[in-house]
Amino acid sequence: MKTLTALLSMAAVVVTAGNPPKTGVVDINEITKKYNKAVEQQASIQKSVDAGKVTLQDKLDEVQRLKEDLVDTQKRAQSPLLSESGKQQIAGEFKVKEEQFRQKYSALQQLDQEVGKTIQGRIQEMSRALDADIRPAVEKIAKSKGLDVILPKGGLLYSDASLDITDAVIAELNANYKSGAPSPAAK
Repeated sequence: MKTLTALLSMAAVVVTAGNPPKTGVVDINEITKKYNKAVEQQASIQKSVDAGKVTLQDKLDEVQRLKEDLVDTQKRAQSPLLSESGKQQIAGEFKVKEEQFRQKYSALQQLDQEVGKTIQGRIQEMSRALDADIRPAVEKIAKSKGLDVILPKGGLLYSDASLDITDAVIAELNANYKSGAPSPAAK
């Protein structure tokens, strides 16, 4: 049995050695930079990131103001000129402000996590959608050029430029993509 397996393995090597697979390479990073759909989706995600940053900054500013107010209240409570009832009043005020600060700070942390998860989800969704577009385009170009194997260019130490099908894939993708943005005539 071992002899049969060894003979079959050698036969496969001989067959493959006689007819090596035709190989091409594709640069996925270049595709995501030049594929119109990818560019639009990245811009949309960047708008969401920017909007999230603005919202978070507004909430952070609010928390910072509450913190400063809390520190001011604490300083007022330490005044030697305050009566005992004044100190108790400020201590009560301090507790209320401290609770407000904690609630706002907690809400800020929660919002930060929600924004991060939302953006990460959109990035993953975009990656899946782009992969669903890119794979068939790569396969179509590879078949039209008689290629058997396509390797990602980013993982190679060297490849001849003649093996690169990236531009053809980008052209195929952009030719088949209808932009989500309104055309100049529709404006």
